Amino acid sequence: MPKETFINLPEAKKDKITNAILKEFARESFNKASISNIIKEAEIPRGSFYQYFEDKEDAIRYIIDSFLENEQKELLGFLVESKGDIFETSLRLFERLVEKSEEKEKLKLYKNILEESRKNNISIFNKNSREKNIREDFIKYINVDNFDIKSKEDIKDIVKLLMILTRNTTINVISKKIEKEEGKKELLKQFEILKRGILKNKD
Repeated sequence: MPKETFINLPEAKKDKITNAILKEFARESFNKASISNIIKEAEIPRGSFYQYFEDKEDAIRYIIDSFLENEQKELLGFLVESKGDIFETSLRLFERLVEKSEEKEKLKLYKNILEESRKNNISIFNKNSREKNIREDFIKYINVDNFDIKSKEDIKDIVKLLMILTRNTTINVISKKIEKEEGKKELLKQFEILKRGILKNKD
């Protein structure tokens, strides 16, 4: 997370630094992203960068958390609109992420963010995300009338699994490994498997 010195900066300067990090992460993967390029774009001394962030990982994590925070809010809106249908909500998230990534300047940024979150096991509802209260609100709005669940933890596990499937399929589409429609069909097939389960009914 950013240090207090960054959080307390004037909005204009904070935005300039944030945009510099975004630009570099849109250009390069985490391993190749350069602090030198960030401070050059942001027009700040290297010493100032370390007053704002612990290191490059901290700066990139700030970008990922900001991205996930926005997705949390959008996801909650989808859930309310779908009357609590978590499967429809997940599909809409997939379609929205792919749609956003179709903007040329955002393609590599979204790909890098999603791949970095997968590599480090960071989900939209990761405990380190800044908007923790949204996670609880989200669970509250899920329609579980047709679910065979035994606890609130079961719901959280279902949501986590759906988010992993959605993220991975989105990465495959953004990376051009599969076409959007193929990805959608693949995701729907995975959802159906989850809905019906994989064990035979003994009754």
